[in-house]
Amino acid sequence: MSQPDNESSTNAIGFVAWSVLAGLVGVLWFADARPSQSQATQTPPAQPQVVTAPVVSDTPRVLKFSLSLSEPDDLKVGQGDFVNSGQVLADRSRQRQQLMVQRDRAKLSLQKIQAREVINPSPPMPVPPIRSLPPVTFQTEEAAIAQVQADIDLQIRKLDLLQTLPPDQVPSAMREHEDRILEELYSDLDLAQGTLRKAQEQRQYQEYEYSLAVAQRAEEENQQQLSYGEQLQQAEQRSRDREFQIAQLEANVQNLDTQLSELSTVTSPYAGTIRRIKWLGQSDNRLQVEITLAVGGPSAGAAADSLDPLPDAGPGGEL
Repeated sequence: MSQPDNESSTNAIGFVAWSVLAGLVGVLWFADARPSQSQATQTPPAQPQVVTAPVVSDTPRVLKFSLSLSEPDDLKVGQGDFVNSGQVLADRSRQRQQLMVQRDRAKLSLQKIQAREVINPSPPMPVPPIRSLPPVTFQTEEAAIAQVQADIDLQIRKLDLLQTLPPDQVPSAMREHEDRILEELYSDLDLAQGTLRKAQEQRQYQEYEYSLAVAQRAEEENQQQLSYGEQLQQAEQRSRDREFQIAQLEANVQNLDTQLSELSTVTSPYAGTIRRIKWLGQSDNRLQVEITLAVGGPSAGAAADSLDPLPDAGPGGEL
């Protein structure tokens, strides 16, 4: 064989060897990359997992209420009771009823007083005037006296004239007659003067009665004014008393309304179980009680025993 043939054979053998080597390497690589059946059975492929973040809740686990009660019956729940959200925990119903009765009575009294008006007295009627006395003159009586006095003077001159005559010229019967006339004239004078005195006395009595009537009228008018003033003062006093009573009753009603508004009903903000009821004592005639509420379902009370209590939520309300 020639040298070129040997060289060609050598090249062919080398090519085949390299091809076989490359195939083996490829088979080994594929075998390493493919998992075996036993390995697939023992280690299943990893599945995608959903990771849920923990929910953060604002609801406390344990809640405490500090309540103020009037009596034990005001507490409407007991230890171990399950309560719903909004359920009444405490309510001072008896005291509320008493306050409502007092308020209704005060309002009724207020309405009666407001309906009762104070009437001022009417001014007094004027006292009838007294008729004045007519002017008086005693001319008639004085004229009668003057006439009798003149007759007496004339009769006296007549008798004096008879005295100047000689006794034998004047009969005794005439002298006696003239003397009787003079006596009668003096009697008439006494009668006329008596008539004047009587008229004067009657006038004085009339003036006295008139003065009494005037004084009585003035007294009556004064009494009427005094009585009217007293009645007016009494009416003003009644009006002041009425205003005072109205103000007092209005303040009483307002005070009762304030007390009623303070008697708020305490309700549970969450559903849960009454874990504990602790009576703290009495202050200002009120019972102090602390309620511990385990928030959650009916089993929350037992579960809450293993939880650390949260800080007090403060007074849940004062009844």
